[in-house]
Parts: sequence; C-alpha cells; structure tokens
Amino acid sequence: MGHRNLKKDSYIDALNESMISVEKTLNLLTRLENNRLNIDEAIISKDISKTILDLELNLASMCILLRKMSENKFIDLPTDLRRDMNSIIHSNRFDYDEDVIVYSQKGREEVNLNQLLVFCESVLANDK
Repeated sequence: MGHRNLKKDSYIDALNESMISVEKTLNLLTRLENNRLNIDEAIISKDISKTILDLELNLASMCILLRKMSENKFIDLPTDLRRDMNSIIHSNRFDYDEDVIVYSQKGREEVNLNQLLVFCESVLANDK
C-alpha cells in the first residue's frame, strides 16, 4: 500500500471514529433532554452543558479531518459546507438546541448539522 493510500485510510478511520463520537453525543443529549423532568434541574443542566461542550469539540475535530481530506484532494467540499465547517472550527461560542448556532467575529451563524452529518456519511460510504 502506497503512502497516499495509507494516509487516506488513516483519515477515513479517524473520520469514522469522529462521526461515531458526534452521534453518541447527540444521542446522549436527546436522552438527557428526555429525562429532564425526572432528574434535579441543577444536575441535568450541568450534564447538558458538558455534553454540548463535548459536541462542540467532536464537531470541530470532525470538521478539521474533513478539511485535511479536502486539502489532500481526497474529497471535494461544497462551498456552503466549507463555510459551516469553518464557522464551527473558528467559533468563540457554540450553542445547541436542536440546531447548532455558532458565534464568531462574523456574528451569529446557524450551521446545517444535518447536511454536515449526511456529507460525512457519504464520504464514509464511498470509501467502502
């Protein structure tokens, strides 16, 4: 296996792990929200806040991997997706409430999370 194929396989493996982390985090957020009435508000709010921070980091890692894959000419990124990814990576504030909202020097930006996840799934599916 050549160096380029090894590099691509390494990126694909990392992207797959990153995608799994994002999905797990989103599932945890859903479970926490569903249990909001059954758990003390202070405890659930702290758990939700920490999980949203985890989501921000997982999404940023996934976006960096996608950008590296694009820079190495393994994938082509649509312009609107590249913009959303840059917003996630460079944001100084991140909010999640069914939608991802990031804040940066440009101001408030809504990120199309579904489009990002579908794109990752297509990258992973096309590599098989």
